[in-house]
Amino acid sequence: MTHAIAWFVATLVTIPLLGWYLVYIITVKISRNKRKAVRLAADSTTLLFMVAVYFLMQEIWSKSFLWMILTIFFLVAILFTWLHWKVANDIYVRKLFRGIWRVNFLLFFFLHIILSGYGLFARILAL
Repeated sequence: MTHAIAWFVATLVTIPLLGWYLVYIITVKISRNKRKAVRLAADSTTLLFMVAVYFLMQEIWSKSFLWMILTIFFLVAILFTWLHWKVANDIYVRKLFRGIWRVNFLLFFFLHIILSGYGLFARILAL
């Protein structure tokens, strides 16, 4: 049983789009609300995309870039907090955290796509 769980988690980290799609399909079937499903899928798979970007960077350049991923995460949080404060003149914590999390989802989603393409082409050209 532990091998099956490890295989499932490894698959989701390797292919986070599959995790996003599974959460989306399950949520649509339960709630019948596509907008809610997209938001819930994005919220629940942000961490998968962050871990996938980490492992892609480690595989491509054979170095750990955890410091860079954490720096990006916190810079987005700082920038988003400042913008939220400027626009709303107050900080609404729940709305702020949700916004930070979703902006990081978009950022790491695009980073995953870009790094996957780069890694694929780099391996093809290296052989």
